Amino acid sequence: MQDLQRLKASINAGEGFMRMLGIEVTALEPGYCECRAPLGPEKNNPHGIAHGGFLFTVCDTAAGVAGTTLGRGVVGRTADIHFLRPGTGAYVTARGRVTEAGRTMGLCQVELFDDHDQLIVTGSFELYFLGNVPQGT
Repeated sequence: MQDLQRLKASINAGEGFMRMLGIEVTALEPGYCECRAPLGPEKNNPHGIAHGGFLFTVCDTAAGVAGTTLGRGVVGRTADIHFLRPGTGAYVTARGRVTEAGRTMGLCQVELFDDHDQLIVTGSFELYFLGNVPQGT
């Protein structure tokens, strides 16, 4: 099993898309990832609340990184997402946990919370495992 602290540092330092959006990995365990992302006007829809595509991206990131903690490269295959409440406040936190991990496929459940720890989004993400993650990544 890879060093999760090194993986966390590598993802936070090197993932350009995540950096652009302000998504940061805040906690890792085998099969688990927590990400935090700031909200703001540039991430809002025309109604002044967080854009659903942005919220989906934070959830997708938590799912993919949770899968990566198992030592394999991961891409998303399918996703089922449920928007429960508007995304408002200063930031959101996604918590993803891999609930099934087979030879090539996995399933990750994600919950997204606002800055008052209120559940605003849930999702199920089907993962496709690409193979082993190179050491040091």
